[in-house]
Amino acid sequence: MLKLSDFWRNRVEEMAAIDLGSNSFHMIVARLEKGELKVLDRIKEPVRLGFGLSADGKLDDLSQRRALECLARFGQRISHLPPHAVRAVGTRTLRKAANAGPFLARAETALGHSIDVVSGAEEARLIYQGVAQGLDDELDRRLVVDIGGGSTEVIVGEQFQPLLLDSLGMGCVAIMRDFFDDGQLSKKSVKKAITFCLQKIEPVHDGFERIGWQRAIGCSGSIKSISKVAEAMTGNPVITRSLLNDLCDQAGQSKNVDDFNPNGLTSDRKPVFLGGLIVLRAVFEGLGLETMEASPWALREGLLYDLIGRYDHEDVRSRGVQHLAQRFHTDDQQAKRVADTALRFFNDNLAALGLTQAEPWSNYLRWAAQVAEVGLDISHNQFHKHSGYIVANCDLAGFSHEEQQRLTFLVRHHRKKPDLNKLTELGEEDQTLIPMLLVIFRLATVLHRARTGSTSEGVALRIDGEQILLSARSDWWDNHGLTQADLEQEAQYLSKLGFGLLLQQSLTE
Repeated sequence: MLKLSDFWRNRVEEMAAIDLGSNSFHMIVARLEKGELKVLDRIKEPVRLGFGLSADGKLDDLSQRRALECLARFGQRISHLPPHAVRAVGTRTLRKAANAGPFLARAETALGHSIDVVSGAEEARLIYQGVAQGLDDELDRRLVVDIGGGSTEVIVGEQFQPLLLDSLGMGCVAIMRDFFDDGQLSKKSVKKAITFCLQKIEPVHDGFERIGWQRAIGCSGSIKSISKVAEAMTGNPVITRSLLNDLCDQAGQSKNVDDFNPNGLTSDRKPVFLGGLIVLRAVFEGLGLETMEASPWALREGLLYDLIGRYDHEDVRSRGVQHLAQRFHTDDQQAKRVADTALRFFNDNLAALGLTQAEPWSNYLRWAAQVAEVGLDISHNQFHKHSGYIVANCDLAGFSHEEQQRLTFLVRHHRKKPDLNKLTELGEEDQTLIPMLLVIFRLATVLHRARTGSTSEGVALRIDGEQILLSARSDWWDNHGLTQADLEQEAQYLSKLGFGLLLQQSLTE
């Protein structure tokens, strides 16, 4: 299980994880007592958000209303919890929806907590984390499959470490919507849907085959419902390839979706059961599986343990940033110099920034310093643009889309002329604070352009609204003429962001 420090072992903490899936919304409320999570409540509502995704890529009004009503009920249940004790994530439908932004603003209001939209890779990592926490701590390499409403996550890992993961664009809701929307069934339509899924698996087949596994585990609603059908039909909850073949044959012989009603199928799963069955049938064929067991744990449990890690100094985001920096051979000493100066300036101006504590915003300055120079591995010319592209498009473990956007903005604009148009791509709240972080980060970068350890010693930064005052003793200015010239150039760049940079001699000598 997750290794918890004494900080967590000696306290009682209630927390909640919420999964805004394409088929159902789930919430789990748990209490951490003596290092163990005890589930207090589980709530699930079949919102069917994926069915509300129209041809133009927008969520329709009905699906939005169902979702908001559900989140309001969830919000009432966890209204007593502080923000740090709740994590809510959106998955594939919210990644795809063209109007996800306006909907999320209303959804956060209904829930009373922020909602992160996570990438497919991050969704897969969280799923694996949840399943792994529910297994015996053994050395088997396992394949984990999660069939959601809009996507299917496939992961191979050992213990708590995923080794290979992918998110495939096929899910139970999507299959039902795209192939059986008229309710009609035939052998031809079932075969066509299976072929579509096999096409999704084909590009990743070789990679998963090479890495291999000893045990196949499935999780979430579709696979758990198929396991229940298997137990009702055979007396054994283990899912086999022959069972999936028989069920697909039964479906193909039915005239319509309503006629397909295998033993053990509950009414709440019936609208999407066939879609999940077809996806799993294709996964078995595409990856050469014969059997699979079902796990009761999945994304929601992974969110809970990830939430614990963020407040137990085991934040997977920091590890992800560090791995990216190492991959592109960045100078960790230079990164530390820049980060130390940026964090000193930031902490000195918390009140001026309207903040009462440094975290989580201080993390972005530290992370940005670590990966600002990853683009140097491509070219020195305009390397900040290469760095920004890499950070924006890589899979950073633990990061939501919004968090990765913030980090990308700082990295992409940490030198040369900033692009004001990119500022509007940030969330409304970020458009005030993130530019201030950028100013601090840019100044720290300029002060350490010489890549030595002493350049910023004796330099102080004070923020007063849009006025930035950088002061140092007269001897510092005398000894750093080149840095002063760089700062004067930086003043011109910052004016494009609406900030005035004033360089002055300290009043105390």
